[in-house]
Amino acid sequence: MSAEQEPEPRKNAPRFDREEAVRRAAEARQKAEIIFSRAYGLVRDPRAEWEQIKAEKTNIPSILLGYVAPLAAIPPLAGAIGGIAFGEQVGETVVRTDPGTVLVTAIVTFFASIALVYFLGILINTLAENFDAERDDLAAQKVAAYSMTPAFISGLFSLWPPLWWIGLIGIAMTAFLFYRGLPILMRCPNERAMGYATTVGLAGLIAFVILFSVSGCVVGIGRLS
Repeated sequence: MSAEQEPEPRKNAPRFDREEAVRRAAEARQKAEIIFSRAYGLVRDPRAEWEQIKAEKTNIPSILLGYVAPLAAIPPLAGAIGGIAFGEQVGETVVRTDPGTVLVTAIVTFFASIALVYFLGILINTLAENFDAERDDLAAQKVAAYSMTPAFISGLFSLWPPLWWIGLIGIAMTAFLFYRGLPILMRCPNERAMGYATTVGLAGLIAFVILFSVSGCVVGIGRLS
């Protein structure tokens, strides 16, 4: 190669696209604003927010991937950071945890949380006729997904293990949102909404215990391997 010739750039070399990065950052910021605006609306005026949710044109994959997945990442991510930084709360003592175990636990918990929301949607739709409600796959998934918002956001308190109990407030708020959302989206009579929400809540609690017990076994197997 002569001195005048310059080496040709590699055709397959990765190139940083600034405009694409800016676009993706803007999309992420917009999605975060939508999620927290929805969370605020559900807390401030549940009935008005449920009416707006009912009118929205969407589909189940969009709800699970676009709304549930980002929120479902909050508890395991906060728990992982808190576990690595401060250790795990076991009774009245704090036990230091292995970072690898914390990471595996976070990943398993994330996918288990999404699966739990999807199961709740199926459960809400399956039980609808027992409470004089109308079966509607999409509406049932909306109730399951958006009602879980406080429970997911309260996972932020896992950043400091001693504050785990504050998450119980988020769970209580989730139960309240179930109660308020079922009459609007599933069209069940108001007098049957409490029984409907209680039944779904108890069945969901059993599913939670089973699902996360299985997840715990997966994590335990990962520790042994």
